[in-house]
Amino acid sequence: MKLTTYRYAGPPSCASLRVGKTGERLEVLLHPGQPVSMPADHEYTRVLLALKHLQPFHANPLPAGSSAKAIQAPSISALKE
Repeated sequence: MKLTTYRYAGPPSCASLRVGKTGERLEVLLHPGQPVSMPADHEYTRVLLALKHLQPFHANPLPAGSSAKAIQAPSISALKE
């Protein structure tokens, strides 16, 4: 079972999903604004995506208006001046 991480944007909730060929349980706690890992091909995941309660999760989102350029720290000699 491959899990995909999303950011949850719905009301607080929880779900018990049957996954895999054996139907093992996956307990999912859903908290607004928090990341959650769910199987992308599960029916419940697709429903939450359709309701716009899930968005792809990016671990380090860039602030609005910034680019992907690396931020360069000042050199030690520049700090001494």
